[in-house]
Amino acid sequence: MTSNIQVLPTDVVNLIAAGEVIDSLAAVVRELVENALDAGANRITVSLWPDQWRVRVADNGVGMSLGDLEQAAAPHSTSKIHQSEDLWKITSLGFRGEALHSLAQLAELEICSRRADPTVATEGWRVTYNAQGDLIQSGTVAIAPGTVVTVSNLFGIWPTRRQGLPAFVQQMRSVQATLHQVALCHPHVTWQVEQNDRPWFTLYPGESAKQIVPQILRDVQLSDLQALTLEIDNPIDFAPLFPCNQVELVLGLPDRCHRHRPDWVRVAINGRLVKTPELEQTILATLRRTLPRDRYPI
Repeated sequence: MTSNIQVLPTDVVNLIAAGEVIDSLAAVVRELVENALDAGANRITVSLWPDQWRVRVADNGVGMSLGDLEQAAAPHSTSKIHQSEDLWKITSLGFRGEALHSLAQLAELEICSRRADPTVATEGWRVTYNAQGDLIQSGTVAIAPGTVVTVSNLFGIWPTRRQGLPAFVQQMRSVQATLHQVALCHPHVTWQVEQNDRPWFTLYPGESAKQIVPQILRDVQLSDLQALTLEIDNPIDFAPLFPCNQVELVLGLPDRCHRHRPDWVRVAINGRLVKTPELEQTILATLRRTLPRDRYPI
């Protein structure tokens, strides 16, 4: 059985020298939706049952074959890189091959998937894994092209870990904030989020983050925002650590749109929000003269 997912060589594992930290429901959601985005999904459904410590993420991405599913939860297994040289040209959100293995260790993991390419496979597969990430059961299943990952009984073997986490209300706020951040970086995706089998919120796609911001900040209108794109002629000189050929900006027009706290300056590199205090302070300082006193930009 052929597989796009392969175990990384030891030298690459040593270079990465990091594992996935699954410390909350929000962390589970983040890892699973990033996998869905890497699979090319443009529609993602996130379902949560906090009382059951259960998360399910369904996407319409490229899907996986049975060969991929057999390797998916093994340690350091990924389809995104294969050799050390690939570390310098990563275009995916995930690449270490540790997220599903970590989830298998901490919870009950089930994956259902069907390849989107009908010339490769027409049947869907349902598989479950043990704590080592080894496949323990597989069978065909009726499923649309894409992947559905279900994580159940999270931290079931570590009850003290559950006790150390915030109340579910706070955890759900973290989940919502995580999805909002990812949606800003991937505005082409439709997000449907459910809690306890009931609709929670939906984010509709747009051309840029400009269409996403008003769905998150209800007091902001689309006409309050301006979207700009800057082409970089010499990307290496502009950003030697993160070469890019384009910078996109979504700015709240200073005479219409501002905040009483500096909590809505967001910076993303290659589809992932990052903390860059120096750049954030530069943005705040640049816009200070254009805003009312003691107000901050979006």
